[in-house]
Amino acid sequence: HEDEVNPLPPPLPEPKYSVHKRILPPTLTAFSSEKGKDFLKEALFVDGTAESYWKLTEQFINQSDPAFCGVTTLLMCLNAMCIDPNIRWRGGWRYYGNEEVLLDRCCLSTERIRRMGITLEDFCQLGRCQGLNVELKRPEPLEKSGDNDEKKTTGYTLDEFRNDVRSVLSDKKQYPLLVVSFSRHALGQTGDGHFSPVGAYHEASDQVLILDVARFKYAPYWVGVEDLYRALQEEDSVTHKPRGWFLLYPPKNHACQHQTQEDRRPVEVVPHVGDKDICPVSSIKIDFCKANPKSLHHQ
Repeated sequence: HEDEVNPLPPPLPEPKYSVHKRILPPTLTAFSSEKGKDFLKEALFVDGTAESYWKLTEQFINQSDPAFCGVTTLLMCLNAMCIDPNIRWRGGWRYYGNEEVLLDRCCLSTERIRRMGITLEDFCQLGRCQGLNVELKRPEPLEKSGDNDEKKTTGYTLDEFRNDVRSVLSDKKQYPLLVVSFSRHALGQTGDGHFSPVGAYHEASDQVLILDVARFKYAPYWVGVEDLYRALQEEDSVTHKPRGWFLLYPPKNHACQHQTQEDRRPVEVVPHVGDKDICPVSSIKIDFCKANPKSLHHQ
């Protein structure tokens, strides 16, 4: 476990005042506004670029902790893709009912995540550990004063990001999902690094629907693709790299979207959250997990 190797960072500071939601910046369009409703209707029934909306809204949840945006986003996507966690959340139900199910047998520390969130690399490892195919893409970095051509690193362009948006949100075969990790500050919001899934794309206005998992702070909203790309370019203070986006695909030959038969198992062969793991492969996964500081990758 990483807490055995690296000391925990200090906890988040106590708040100085209480807040009931934030005011959405005027540059963003509220999902529930008349314009926001029109955008969704056109994306659904004219553009055909809201395929993810149905799956994600069936499983739309709110993050249970201020720093859990990345974990909650992944949890929501796993449920949308009908992934079986193979452990029981409550009673006999195998379901990603909360972040605890995702982190129960994880090398990453729940308390560490509660204090500092996760990086884009952590998100990839968590998703792959649950069986997803995850592709991380970073935008072209912002130019800084003093940068020279030799030090410049390449990234994906705005057009390439827009192409991914169109491709994922119109895909009716592979059921992929699109997740973004962006700077809230760059969008005029409070806070900084944040993860959330994208539910739809409105072609005429060139805007995407962010299904923000911090519903206590901002309800879902539409944002311009170019503005969002700019927010993806902001540097992550932990990795000192631009933020970015993820293309998530279910495991190969995974078919669970419209199953016709229940997958029942004797309860004694399915551990409950917090129980000792009975799967013989789990220890091997931990030994080779890149997120584990004691794994073979770090030796």
